[in-house]
Amino acid sequence: MSSEAGKTGERNPRIRVTVDGPYIVTGNVPLSKMVIETDEEGYPIRWREVEKYPQRKSYALCRCGKSKNKPYCDGVHLGT
Repeated sequence: MSSEAGKTGERNPRIRVTVDGPYIVTGNVPLSKMVIETDEEGYPIRWREVEKYPQRKSYALCRCGKSKNKPYCDGVHLGT
């Protein structure tokens, strides 16, 4: 591991589940939306990337499903 990677946290990804809140992802983890492709009979055959999000040092990812800014948390869970 290079000393630069150690400084930026690239080699130290973490996911923290907050109480009644979002997933906090740190460590420059790439984020993309994937779908499962299926065959003619509906059986899964592979994952396909459909959207790539800008890479950040950290993310707060929605866990309640009500965010208007998915996959990111917008705080709407606080009112539910």
